Amino acid sequence: MIVAASSNPRVVPPPAIQFDARPLYIVATADTYVSLDGPALAVSREERAQLHFPLQRIARVYSSTGVHWSTSALLACAERGIAVVFVDAQGEVQARLLGRPGERDELLLRWREFLLLPQAPDMYQHWLRGMRARVAWWAAVRVQAPASMRDPRRARLWIEQLALRLTGRRAAEKSRQWLRALAYHWMEQHLHDLGFGASTELGQAGEPALARDLAELLMWYLEPPRIGWLRRRYHAALARQQPLLSPTHADLVRLFESRAARVAKRGRDLTGSLHRWLVSEG
Repeated sequence: MIVAASSNPRVVPPPAIQFDARPLYIVATADTYVSLDGPALAVSREERAQLHFPLQRIARVYSSTGVHWSTSALLACAERGIAVVFVDAQGEVQARLLGRPGERDELLLRWREFLLLPQAPDMYQHWLRGMRARVAWWAAVRVQAPASMRDPRRARLWIEQLALRLTGRRAAEKSRQWLRALAYHWMEQHLHDLGFGASTELGQAGEPALARDLAELLMWYLEPPRIGWLRRRYHAALARQQPLLSPTHADLVRLFESRAARVAKRGRDLTGSLHRWLVSEG
């Protein structure tokens, strides 16, 4: 019924989402009910034991539209900045509850001040090119690209040609598009936690589009796992002498969530690098 990335039930009192918070998935029938039990969400279902998930261990919630929620549980999520995404049986998003932004808003303040500078766009693009070269080099090394193919443009070509050989053009494109969408969603939520909420358009729309740019950088860190996963599927199909099936969206979600802790670390590293750069430029 529920998949939770944390197995440690210990409740700790700090008011903000902890760095080891994980997504919570609630997929159930109409008899499932979510309520608030102290500092935790309580998920109950007929003839099953009630399950508790401490709020400080939850990064965001994906809930079936058939699940019943108490008002207090939804307000508790909103108070802590935990987004609740309601999805239907086909996985389509029907509604989102976005809580107030997190209290760690220093990056937002420095970003606002930086954008007031007339030379800000050029300075930011210079930082972005440097970061892109750095993460592309890292990804190229991990997929064993030759030294001459480790700049962003050549590394992208090398990785896509490798994916093409392992799974075919359509499947290679879909696997990258789905992972990129997941990376963007994670980064958008992370920026929301840092204060870039719906009421602050900076970085969410227009230029520069911070969520888009940082998600692009984060995607480089996901390329080696994607290639490794495609390679394992390819060799498994050969060993079984079976046709290679096209990957599904659910396959890529599982791959992404299996790397949740590393994705979170890499994503925080990127916003941390931006923050340190803004401090140095300020």
